[in-house]
Amino acid sequence: MGAIPEKLISQLIEEDEDMRDIVEEFVDSLDERLKELRQAHAATDWEQLAMLAHRLKGAGGSYGYPDISSIGAEMENAFRNQSDGQFDTWVQQLSDLVQAAKSGLSD
Repeated sequence: MGAIPEKLISQLIEEDEDMRDIVEEFVDSLDERLKELRQAHAATDWEQLAMLAHRLKGAGGSYGYPDISSIGAEMENAFRNQSDGQFDTWVQQLSDLVQAAKSGLSD
């Protein structure tokens, strides 16, 4: 993944400004989703990790954040193979994307 921008604008909002409220709700939920990922990882719960990553993949795409969706897809594939070698990297990238998405909504 390339450099993460300071501000990340939802493609959904770019297409329809009326979608801002639901996109904001999604972005607000991302910190909790990261917490859930960390908890499942600490418990080595592969099934939960794969489910959470799958949801993140789908929601990221639905709410106009393909970079979040892409990381979710990578994570889901790895977790289904019981691999977590890049977990810290993925969580850091997601954290950075969440901050960028929040910045993108602050305009």
